[in-house]
Amino acid sequence: MEFGRSLMQREFCLEETSTHLNNASGAVPKKVFDYQISVMEERERNPEHWYRYVVNDRYMNAVAKVAEFIGCCKENLVLVETTTSGINAVAKAMSWEAGDAILCTDHTYGANINLVQHVAKENKGLDVIQMHIPLPLEHEDEVIKAYADVIEKSHKIKLAIIDHISSASAIMFPVKKLVDLCREKGVMTLIDGAHCPGQVQLDLENLGADYYIGNLHKWMFCPRGCALLWIHPSHHDTTHPIITSASIFHTNLQQRFSQQATRDPIPYLTAPKAIEFCLSLGGLDAIVARNSKLVKWAASMLSEAWTSTCLPIPISMRAPFMILIGLPDTKVTRQYELEAKELKCPTLMKVIYEKHRVFTAISYFMGKLWCRVSVQVHNCQEDYYKLRDAILDVLKDEP
Repeated sequence: MEFGRSLMQREFCLEETSTHLNNASGAVPKKVFDYQISVMEERERNPEHWYRYVVNDRYMNAVAKVAEFIGCCKENLVLVETTTSGINAVAKAMSWEAGDAILCTDHTYGANINLVQHVAKENKGLDVIQMHIPLPLEHEDEVIKAYADVIEKSHKIKLAIIDHISSASAIMFPVKKLVDLCREKGVMTLIDGAHCPGQVQLDLENLGADYYIGNLHKWMFCPRGCALLWIHPSHHDTTHPIITSASIFHTNLQQRFSQQATRDPIPYLTAPKAIEFCLSLGGLDAIVARNSKLVKWAASMLSEAWTSTCLPIPISMRAPFMILIGLPDTKVTRQYELEAKELKCPTLMKVIYEKHRVFTAISYFMGKLWCRVSVQVHNCQEDYYKLRDAILDVLKDEP
C-alpha cells in the first residue's frame, strides 16, 4: 500500500494548501466520511424509526467490531464521545470518602487535571496529588520508582490516572508495570489512552487496569466524537454515563451507554468502516512500521536543522508516531517562552500556521518550548521539510 501524499489526495478530505502535522483532531478518510453522511441521510428520512429501532443494534455492532479489532471482550466495552467524557464518567461515578486521594502527574492532560480538581471540590475531604515525573529519563524503571515512592508515602490514594501516551510530552509510559504496582498497593487505575488506539496494539484484558479510555478519532480514522471505554467486570454495576437518561438504570453495561436522549451517535457507528480502512492499509502492524520509520527520520532531520535535541527519554518510551524536539534557541524563541509560561503557546502555533500554513503542536515544559512532531499515514518527508523551514523562519533572530 502506498502511503504519503498520494494516499492523502486519494483517500482523505484534507486540504492540500495546508500541511497537517498535528493529529490531535484526527483525519477522516473519504470512505468513512461518505458513510457518515449516508447514515445521516438515512436517519433524516425517518428519524423516529431510526432512533427507536435502528441505532441500538448498530451501536452494539460497532462495539463488537471495535472489541474484535483491539482484542477485548465486547461485554467490557462501551463507546463514548471522547476520552474526556469517558474519564468524567469514571471519576464522577466513583464513591469517594474523606481521606481518599487521586494521583496524577505533571504530564497529565490539562482537562483531566481540571476534572479531578472539580471532583475534589465536589467531594469534601478528597485530595489530588500531582506527582513530578523527573526528566531526563534514562530508564523506565525511574518512572516506576517515582510512582512507588509517592504511593508509599500516601496510603490514601484510591485512584491513579496514568497516561499511556502523554499528550504534551509524547511519552509512552510503562502502563503494565504501573498497573501491576498499583494493584499490589491497592490503588485503582484509570489509563488515559487518548492517543493509543491506532498507534499502539492494545491488550486490555491482560493489562489488569480498572478502566482504559482511548479516542478512536485521533489515530483510528473515526469522525470526531468517538472513543472507547473499557471497564473491568467488577465495575460494570457502578459505572454509568455522565448524562442521566432513560437507560441509566439498565442492568446491561452497553445498553446503559448506547442511548442517551436524542444525541448524535453516528460517529460511533462509523467505527467498523474506520477499521476496514485501517485493514486496507495492511493493518496496524504495517501502519506502525511505516509511521515509526518516518517519525524517526523526521526527528533526526529536524534536530540537526534546528541544532536541537529530542526529549531526553529512553527509546522504549517514545510514542510510535510522535516525538518532541526542542525548538532552536533564538531571541524570538525566548520571547515566546515567556508567553508560554502563562498561555501555553497559542500565539506561536497561530503564527506558524498563518504564515506558512503548517499546523504543528507546541508545548512548554522543562523551561523551554518543544515541537511535538506527529506522523500519520497521509504524511510524507516533504511535510517535515516545510515544518523545518517554517520554524526557522518564524523563530529567526531579528536583523
